Amino acid sequence: MRFTRLVSDFIAVLERSSATVIRLEAGEERPARFRVVTGEGITDCILFLWTITPGGGGPGVRSPNERRIQITNVRRIPLEPGVRTLLGGWSVDDGVYCFWDARRHLRFSRRSPSLQASIHTLETAGAAGIATQVRPTREGQEVVVAVAPRSLLWYAQHGLPLHNAEHDATAAVELIGATVEEERDFLESARTEIEAARRYDLVETMRAYRDAQFRPAVLQAYSYKCAVCACDLKLVDAAHILPVTHPSCTDEVTNGIALCRLHHGAFDNSLLGIQSTYNIVVNTEMAHRLHEIQLDTGLEVFQANLPPRIRVPSSIEARPKPENLRLGMQLRRWPDALIA
Repeated sequence: MRFTRLVSDFIAVLERSSATVIRLEAGEERPARFRVVTGEGITDCILFLWTITPGGGGPGVRSPNERRIQITNVRRIPLEPGVRTLLGGWSVDDGVYCFWDARRHLRFSRRSPSLQASIHTLETAGAAGIATQVRPTREGQEVVVAVAPRSLLWYAQHGLPLHNAEHDATAAVELIGATVEEERDFLESARTEIEAARRYDLVETMRAYRDAQFRPAVLQAYSYKCAVCACDLKLVDAAHILPVTHPSCTDEVTNGIALCRLHHGAFDNSLLGIQSTYNIVVNTEMAHRLHEIQLDTGLEVFQANLPPRIRVPSSIEARPKPENLRLGMQLRRWPDALIA
């Protein structure tokens, strides 16, 4: 796959995750330079990207479970202050990205070297969203990180600490769903203060990863379209069905629903409700209140354009839990007669 196509697809993944991407340099040669802008801040990136292929060399030379990128037309990998250098590949077969630690590969010989990862790492990332692998290099141990497209934006902005966890990186996947007790056991089993500090950083990194997965997981489940009006236009949010302030609120996909900015606001302000049957209702008490304070302009059009039901994900496992929808309406003080 040509580099320009790889970059175009890479940027499209970031933009589907709600980022604004500004190309700083456009061209057909590596690297690509761009700026990623989100509500969390700005990240400038230098991207080296190749297609991941099966390992070469023939039987007995390389493991059949090995995958690699072949470094071509690049003599050095630059590191610049305040800039994130991404050295990676895209696996068409597994549908995941894989990244190597750019700090371990600053210069290359003329022999067009390759960088390797196991097929197990790529497959794990496809299932879990992220996976790590430790491999030796001339400069010491290197942490290889594979990510599913839904995790790409998080990796570009916050994934660098994973490459620093050389001794504990293989625990990253287990830490995604770890309980507080499991995290404590992992931290307390450290043998030195340095190891304890590294493990603390890894735990914090994976906590942040876990928290960041709610939005992309919900948007992906709804094909990046509003469940009410099917709008996308990069104007779709992941709304919590149970408010984030409630003790039972989780970041599971079943506690989320994709809504455009208009319907998200109406949902959070108890004007629009979604019953446990997935039927859409309008809060007549709220509508009357809006009329009283003369803020009901457009209400008739708003109601007329509402479908009878929301669009639900094709995957049954990703659909909103009926009990969450009922409790969510109760917590938002809906009239009992409209809660179903």
